[in-house]
Amino acid sequence: MALSQAGGLLADAVAPVAYAVRGEPLADDLRGYKSDRVDAAAAARRLRVMLGTFLADRGRSVWAAAAMSDGPAAVAVVPSGQGRPGAHPLAALVRSTVALPLVPLSMAPREIHTRGVNPGWVRVDDPVAGTDLLVVDDTWVSGGSAQSTAAALKLAGARRVAVVVLGRHVNPADPRSAAFLAAAKNSAQAVPWDAVASSWRQ
Repeated sequence: MALSQAGGLLADAVAPVAYAVRGEPLADDLRGYKSDRVDAAAAARRLRVMLGTFLADRGRSVWAAAAMSDGPAAVAVVPSGQGRPGAHPLAALVRSTVALPLVPLSMAPREIHTRGVNPGWVRVDDPVAGTDLLVVDDTWVSGGSAQSTAAALKLAGARRVAVVVLGRHVNPADPRSAAFLAAAKNSAQAVPWDAVASSWRQ
């Protein structure tokens, strides 16, 4: 659906760091780090380590998949579509992990955030023309928020966009997830991001 909605405005590469299975520790951390829970700081630390390790180990492969010869020159964080007041905690997490300038993004006033690709709800607050960008999101359910952000950046002049998502949401109660989860649990190795990245752009 996203491909038909946005075509060449979609991210040039999308890489999940891990799969966030509902009811398991990563899914809990992705909820907890932006909450008022007493363990929010510990959850954020675990996510920082996970993101930093992934970028150190796999970053060059992600940049290559996005055709970024020199890697990204700046980073942006997908803005919250939930009406959260103040800065999203993900911005602080990324700022402390990624040694790149942070491009500020915000939600455009009066725009409705839907699950489809709608670059109109993302406002790019700094110049990005000709820039290769890394976009970080915490969770991916339908991909609408991350792909809307990528499209908004490209409409603002960004050259290439690579999206890294901390946790690809997987609901074990969804029958469509059963075969995938069974295969993943029976595998001795984690499913590599590049085995699924191309399907995320559809």
